[in-house]
Amino acid sequence: MNISKHTFRYPFSERVQNLTSSDIRELMKYAIQPGFISLAGGMPNNHLFPVDEVEKIYHRLPRREKEISFQYGPTTGYPPLIEVLKQYMESKGIPMDDHELMITTGSLQAIYIFTYLLAGKGDSILTENPSFIGSLTLFQSFGIRMRGIGLDRHGLIPEQLENQTREARITGENLKFLYIIPNFHNPAGIIYNKERRVRVLDYLEREKIMLLEDDPYNELYFDEEDREMTRPILAMAPPSLRRQIVYVGSFSKILGPGFRLGWMLVPKEMYRYAELLKQSLDACSPNLSQIIANAFVRQGYMEDYLKRIRPEYKLRRDLMLRVMKTHFPPEVTYVEPKGGFYIWVELPEGIDAREILERTIPEKVVFVLGKSFDPSGQSVNKFRLAFSNVDTADIEPAVRIIGNAIREVLAKK
Repeated sequence: MNISKHTFRYPFSERVQNLTSSDIRELMKYAIQPGFISLAGGMPNNHLFPVDEVEKIYHRLPRREKEISFQYGPTTGYPPLIEVLKQYMESKGIPMDDHELMITTGSLQAIYIFTYLLAGKGDSILTENPSFIGSLTLFQSFGIRMRGIGLDRHGLIPEQLENQTREARITGENLKFLYIIPNFHNPAGIIYNKERRVRVLDYLEREKIMLLEDDPYNELYFDEEDREMTRPILAMAPPSLRRQIVYVGSFSKILGPGFRLGWMLVPKEMYRYAELLKQSLDACSPNLSQIIANAFVRQGYMEDYLKRIRPEYKLRRDLMLRVMKTHFPPEVTYVEPKGGFYIWVELPEGIDAREILERTIPEKVVFVLGKSFDPSGQSVNKFRLAFSNVDTADIEPAVRIIGNAIREVLAKK
């Protein structure tokens, strides 16, 4: 047998052609190297996780619950956790009359389920520009056309939403849904004001389109006075519009991403299909994670934990903003976030953020290019800084290095 020449070709599906690597994934090879300061990873701070609380919860679990935690569970989730999350959602002003709550293996699975049920190859959706890279990659893998709507400091720009919708209707596109992150946006850091939330509801009523409300940062406001601003759009919706909205929440920021737990509020008409799809994906989410999360919420640990971490993230935001004011030239603009993990930076037109990054990598500092968050992949003069998972002592030197690189590039132009 002649085995010197390997001629086998893998029969990849057409969907594989839509899969691409992200800049964040590429930057991680630098971020894990000794001495690098990473402002790239949009993740909670390792030192702030509720390790002690989780240890107490597990050790205090009755033997029977520990046994259950090792077992398969219901596809839709651990019933006690579902009930306590329903109460939590009701405390946010969301009536549960029109929706069922389903536990998912991370919030991205919820977004996958929603997208799978509503959209496919050749369909169109509306999404913010910039937007969460995980969702953009997911939408791209489905072969969906994304129409990006610009943001300002108050939320989605209504005129752009109207224009993109009109263009989609004129060209005969099958427009399926609008996807937004209204609270402490990833990557833009903004929070929708009340007027923009109402405009979104008016749009849903007029266009008869569905909304996917992705809300993982809801609890990460820094000042109590801003808490009311985080009210979910679903909570503001009149009864006639609630069935057009699917809400997605996550434990990644209020417990830890390693637990891989999210949830979705699904209109009752969609719920059975969502359950069948989740069953085909992973049968059920981890019982151990759900049992711990249930105790974490019911026993009051979550609220205490949030009270502890909000000042820590606010401290990092304040420090980063202070040194940005010192080291960034005045031509650079950014929004001061009221919560969350990110500061979105805009360079003058004609300046490519990649030129900045190419100068900071040799200085062992990395961040994420804004192009990664653009549905069309065209934005080059923006970038995201994450202050959440960086030591406070590293913020000033990292920002100084970035600021020096910006000045060098501006001087050259």
